[in-house]
Order: sequence, then C-alpha cells, then structure tokens
Amino acid sequence: MNQAAASRPDGRAPLAAFFSFVLPGLGQAYNRQFRLALLLGLPAAVLGWLVLAAAARGGQVLTELLDVRVLVAIILLNLGLLGWRAVAIYQAHVAREAPGRRRWTTWITAALLLATLGMHLVPAWYATATIDTLTVVSRGGGGGGGFLNAPHDLLEPLPSRTAPPAPNQEPDPTPVGLTGRFTVLLLGIDVGPGRGTYNTDTMIVATLDPHSGASLISIPRDTYGAPLGDGRIYYAKLNSLLAYGRLDPNTYPLGGPETLKAAVGALLGIRIDYVAAVDFLGFTSAVDAVGGVDVTVERAVHDYGYPDEYNNVVGFHIEPGTYHMDGYTALAFARSRLGAGDNDFTRADRQQRVIEALGSEMRRGEWLLNLPSLLNAVGDSVATDIPVELLPHLAGALLDADLSNIQRLVIERPLVYSDTLTDGTYVLIPDVEAIQAAVHDLITIAVGHTPSPD
Repeated sequence: MNQAAASRPDGRAPLAAFFSFVLPGLGQAYNRQFRLALLLGLPAAVLGWLVLAAAARGGQVLTELLDVRVLVAIILLNLGLLGWRAVAIYQAHVAREAPGRRRWTTWITAALLLATLGMHLVPAWYATATIDTLTVVSRGGGGGGGFLNAPHDLLEPLPSRTAPPAPNQEPDPTPVGLTGRFTVLLLGIDVGPGRGTYNTDTMIVATLDPHSGASLISIPRDTYGAPLGDGRIYYAKLNSLLAYGRLDPNTYPLGGPETLKAAVGALLGIRIDYVAAVDFLGFTSAVDAVGGVDVTVERAVHDYGYPDEYNNVVGFHIEPGTYHMDGYTALAFARSRLGAGDNDFTRADRQQRVIEALGSEMRRGEWLLNLPSLLNAVGDSVATDIPVELLPHLAGALLDADLSNIQRLVIERPLVYSDTLTDGTYVLIPDVEAIQAAVHDLITIAVGHTPSPD
C-alpha cells in the first residue's frame, strides 16, 4: 500500500513548482523549507527592487538601454536569473516527488520550466538585437551603413565643374563634450524603387544644448557653390556631395560624410559634430514602429503629382488640422512640394515639424512596446558616424534638454537667390555671410548665449 501511494502523482509538487515560478523561494516556503526559501528568494527580491527602482527613473532608463555595456550586463544577468528560477522550480517539485515521464504532475512542472525559458529568451533576444542594431548603424559597425556609401552604378555622372583636388586632410579628432552644444546633420537619402540617385534631398542641422534649447536649420538641396571648408567651392548641387565625396577620394580625401559635414559647417559658420542619415522607406517604417506622430497641419496641401514608393503618381491631399499620422502620411507630408503655393522651402518647414513630432514621440518611451519593428526599421535604414559608446549620452542630453521652444530656420530667400546654369539647371546661390549671421542669431536664442564656431 505504501508503494502504491508513493507511485501516485502528488498534486502538491507542481503547485510548489508554480509558486517558485512566480517567485523563487515561494515554493520552498510552501514545502516548509524555510532556510532554502530565504536563500532562493532574497536575491530575487533584491533584483525585483532594482527593477522597480529603475522603472521609477522613467526616461533615463531608456538612454541606458542604448549602452552596449548595459545591454551585455542585462543579457548575463538574465541568463543567471533563468538558471536561478529553473533551480527553484525544479527543487520545489522534487521536494514533493521524483519526476516521472508518466506522471501528469511532471509534465506540468516541465511546462513551467519551458515558460520560464521563453520569458528569459525574449528579453535576451531584444538586448542582442539592440546591440546588433546599434553597432550596425554607428561608426563602430563599419562606418555608417551601406547607403551612406552610394553604389557607383546608381549615381549620375560626376558634375563637370567640381572643385580642384586638395591636399590630404584628416578629420578633426577632437572629441565633443556633452556638457555643451553639439550638432547633428540629419539627412534624408533619396533611394528606393524608380529612383536612380543617392542624393541628400533633405538636409537639416539639429543643434542641441543639453542645458537650454535646440534649433533646426534646413538647407536647400539645390544650394550651389557652397564652401567646402578648405578654401574651395563645390560647383555642383550640395545634395550630391555625399555621394561624390566617396567616389573621388583624390578630390575629397575626407570621404563623403566628413566632406559634407565640413561643407555644411562652413556654409552655416558652425561645427557639425555628427551625421545621421535615413532613407525614405526606412523613415516610414520607423514612424509606424513608434506608433505614429502627432502633427499640426497649418495649411492645406494638395499635391496632384506626389509619387508613391515606386515613383508612380498617386497624389497627396491633407486639410488643416491636427493629425496622428502613420509613416506613409508623415513621409508624404514631409516630401510633398508640388502643390499650389508649395516649394522646397515650404516642404523644409513641414519636415522640421515632422522631426519635432517624431522626437516628442520617442521621448515618451511607448515605442518600447513595438521594439522589434523599430529595431528592424532602424537597422535597415539608418546610418550614422556617432560612436556607439556615445549614443546613450546623446540620448540622455536629448531627454534632459528643454524642447518646448525649438528655434527653427529654413534657409530661403533672401539668404539664397535662384539662378540658372548654362545647361538650364536650376540652382540656389547662397549668401554665405547672411546665412552665417542668421544662424548665429538663431543659435544665440536657442542656447541662451553667444555660440562659438567650435
């Protein structure tokens, strides 16, 4: 009779295992193994307290999740906790009965162990995917991704009136302190089905002072005759410089991104610290991944010639009002320029509004709920020369800064004037001195003090 009773499944075994599944040590307390319960439960309680303390810090935690070292620590801690929980669940069961393949109680505990494994594999995958994405898009991942380096066969012939070769130069290695103002050149790359160039049709300089304000400065894509920062002039449209800077290392020894940063800096009279680029299709995916953006449309847009991602004319129309835009709508609102009363300058203003909206959405942190989609969008379509170890610090500066009153400037007439080249190409000639004075005044307002060029 005793052997028969011993062979019967004990329903208390999976119940004890479930208690330790909820909290390590709880099943041991149910089994009246109080010392073991304390040994298994105390570390879990400390870890739970640390998680709650981190959650109470709000947005600051999000910046730390961009630190590769933190992510590696999370992976290791997660694996350790997985083993800890598995031991607690298994021990709670075997304290009541020995596992057996023919016992339903054993299968319940096995299911609990599998559920525990799944619970820890998901955050480990998130952390690993985030590390991979950060290293791919940053300088640490090989120089900023594929579309910062345009393929030769997707470019038009090199402009006939480019600047003459210059002596070899090296990028300024001086690190930029996060205690002061820093600038990022934001680029929208015109790539996709039906488009044969890698032009930077969107060029916006974002300036941020962590202790005060921020500004956005839009540069026309048709700017012609911009200074290169080394005494030379670029006699072609500025939106082609990124690609040709890579193609002709003899003329542009700094390469594409550094050459464009130097030229934009010379044009505006400020130092450009970093560059970040996104292709248009990737922008659409990123906006969708964060759940859309809230944008106020101040003037109706009726662009009957707006193309879709395959360059087919589909049109775009939107009336004044406040909208929660998905990725496609936000991109169309930012790209449309052929409607009545619209041009590159009105489009630049809308682009700044969309960037502000996207920044506000990112600061809320709700995008974490759709992290896999965001990682895919960013990894496939974003490139930057920001070192991966600096990303959390820049994100922290963005969260700490007062962005309630971003100063905005679109470089337009009279800062530029239109002209036509001998081959009929429409260009915008910059008044460099007037542009630099306007930028100086804008940044002075944004940061609350007179900025220096460096």
